Amino acid sequence: MGALRFHVAVFAAKCTKFGLRIMGRGATTLPGKVAAKIDPNVLKRLCEGQDCVTITGTNGKTTTTHMITDIFRNCGYTVVTNVSGANLLSGVATSMIFGMKDMKKAKKEGKKVICVLETDEAAYGKIACQIRPKVSVVTNLFRDQLDRFGELAHTRDLIAKGLDTCEADILLNSDDSLVSELYKGREGRTCFYGLSEEAMHYNNVTYPNRSGVLPASSDAEYCTGCKTKYTYTARSFGHLGAFSCATCGKKRQAPRFFVKYDLAKNPSDEGYELSLLDAGEGRTEVSAADGSSGTKEKRVRLPIPGMHNFYNSISAVAACVRMGEKIGDKENLSFEKCAEALEHVEAAFGRMEKIAIGDKKICVLLVKNPVGLDRALSFVAGASDADGIYMLLNSNIADGKDVSWIWDVDFESKEFPQKVYVSGDRYGDMMLRILYSGVDRERIIAKPMEECADLLDQAISDSAVGKCLYILPNYTSMLALRSILVKRYHLKDFWK
Repeated sequence: MGALRFHVAVFAAKCTKFGLRIMGRGATTLPGKVAAKIDPNVLKRLCEGQDCVTITGTNGKTTTTHMITDIFRNCGYTVVTNVSGANLLSGVATSMIFGMKDMKKAKKEGKKVICVLETDEAAYGKIACQIRPKVSVVTNLFRDQLDRFGELAHTRDLIAKGLDTCEADILLNSDDSLVSELYKGREGRTCFYGLSEEAMHYNNVTYPNRSGVLPASSDAEYCTGCKTKYTYTARSFGHLGAFSCATCGKKRQAPRFFVKYDLAKNPSDEGYELSLLDAGEGRTEVSAADGSSGTKEKRVRLPIPGMHNFYNSISAVAACVRMGEKIGDKENLSFEKCAEALEHVEAAFGRMEKIAIGDKKICVLLVKNPVGLDRALSFVAGASDADGIYMLLNSNIADGKDVSWIWDVDFESKEFPQKVYVSGDRYGDMMLRILYSGVDRERIIAKPMEECADLLDQAISDSAVGKCLYILPNYTSMLALRSILVKRYHLKDFWK
């Protein structure tokens, strides 16, 4: 009876997809939702016997998922993934259902298959038990959509619940005090990644000499155990860094996988040269510093810029290496091969992806919370090709109804390009925030969401040849933007 229900669920999902595609819809979630309604265990059955990697957390899930996928493919694997970024149970199930054909074909040809699945942080507690991943990556925890997620401790507990329903090897961000404490009670299967403490000493403030700069925002300033304010000896951004508590002794765990870099020698905003290091099984950054043999180092040029992508990169390499150790394929998934494959990864839409529009370019940077927007503004401020910035702010359910978070972002220390465009359902809120940061009203062109397509055309037209228009939308405005680009500039649909 169970097998029959499963097959009916899959058939219904395929019929749903067929109908949606006829209507020009993406079919990224509804087929899985229909299948799960018929067979609540459909995802569990789809993942049974598969080698799965899951990626969850606040920021960086989609980029890390794309990086892991590209690394596995470059190492000879057939990969099934939720390429559209639909990361609830319905989206994951949809991706697995329509990946069945590729999986069967690959296995028939003797090829190895990996499932790389981005999972929503709030949903992870419910679906990890169905996916049963072999490796699970937790990126970070930042304040995001409080009307949906609640406080960060609640989100962390949801992830912890998911980790306890599976036997996955866990990869945690050592520099995030909230994420790193998930190792407690799971020490035997936890491994850490992060930035080297030495490298983090570089100041990440774009213009440190400007006055009126807001203090660095932090979503986790205090120790969760004794409520003492953390002391930092080094910091990357947000609350990420080398933290310690003077009262109870809690501190950053030294990572096995880590990144060394020198921001002072950044040659270009088109990419970045990094040193990726693997201290080896049972070793850490601290033990690697003693100069003994065993630490592997690979110099790579990361094609996707931005400091936040340093974290995404090392977590992606770490996930692939750990999977190789888990399934007994250390040769194909060696640290050297995985790190080298990183040079060939491509940005996902909305995640630093640059798109040519004639003799000009646009670059879309999804911003959905204070830390994400701060990182994006810092990047645009330092981009040598920035000719304009276009910011879109919506407040739909998927975005979070409360947009007051934009006031938690340090606009004041950032240099805006000369041309500033604003749109979205809440364009007035964003325009006001920009005005308060000191940008002259004459430099800002603002239009409501209904006119965002025309404003995009104007912004592209105003851009100088060879320059880039940087577009910073939040989630639903990014989807709307993608639809405009598909229709007007022949960009491929987001599910492709």
